[in-house]
Amino acid sequence: MRIEITKGLILSVHSTSKNNLSEILFPAGEYLANLTPEGKIEILSPGVSKAQFTFSQFREKLSLGEFVLLEP
Repeated sequence: MRIEITKGLILSVHSTSKNNLSEILFPAGEYLANLTPEGKIEILSPGVSKAQFTFSQFREKLSLGEFVLLEP
């Protein structure tokens, strides 16, 4: 799926190359998102980092207008 982040957000991410958690800025723009086997929504940054959300957290971001679902 594709989403749009409407304003720059600082999100907790998991870096696959360093295998650790950190916080990075996701600037406003379009991103790819996937459903994980654990039932979370994973937003991929252009680098090697990804932010994960539960459905309720993702739904909250949508209702606040921070995320816009572009393509399911």
